[in-house]
Amino acid sequence: MNGLEHMLTQAEPWLHHYGYPAVAVAVMLEGAGIPLPGAILMGGAALLAGQGELNVLAVWLVACVAAVSGDNLGYWIGRSGGRRLLLRFHPVGRRLGRFEGFYQRFGIWLILFGRFFDGTRQLNGLVAGSASMPWPGFLAADAAGSTLWVSTWVVGLYALERHAAALHRWLAYANPWVAGGALVALALTLYLLFHRNAPHSEALPGGEPASGASGLRDTRT
Repeated sequence: MNGLEHMLTQAEPWLHHYGYPAVAVAVMLEGAGIPLPGAILMGGAALLAGQGELNVLAVWLVACVAAVSGDNLGYWIGRSGGRRLLLRFHPVGRRLGRFEGFYQRFGIWLILFGRFFDGTRQLNGLVAGSASMPWPGFLAADAAGSTLWVSTWVVGLYALERHAAALHRWLAYANPWVAGGALVALALTLYLLFHRNAPHSEALPGGEPASGASGLRDTRT
């Protein structure tokens, strides 16, 4: 829980002062390419909702709208001349052609899951617009990906904070069964591995033993 407590410590002052607008602005501008802690503020808001200080549905809705709005703002910036801006940004500019190629080939998948990773979360819209990806396809994929990202973090952190004690009890109950199942699976794997690789004596057609045993019997006769 240390990571969650650290996230809440970082986000709590901003959320107490500005509430939902802090989540909206940070998530939207992060999606447009500005490195703001949108994910941290959204996660902190979900934890506060779990404590009853914010409404989880409002956090989810604000974050979804902000994520889609920011990504589309970044898309139109990239589409209307943002390529020159990206070329001036040295770490991205050197690889912009490669990034655009990726978006032209795998753009839908990158946009669907890109929000789960730092870097692509900030550059998704800018690079997709720079690569002239068709806007209807971008909008559909971005709406689905943003909803998936927000739902995963907001609902997951809210449930974790709300039901932390119950989750801890469930894990304590399930742990012996999980450990026992892992030991059984390991034993079965080792058995199959060694049984399959165990040497087998070769028999000649007709049930005769291998040549070494046959030769030994011949010398005795």
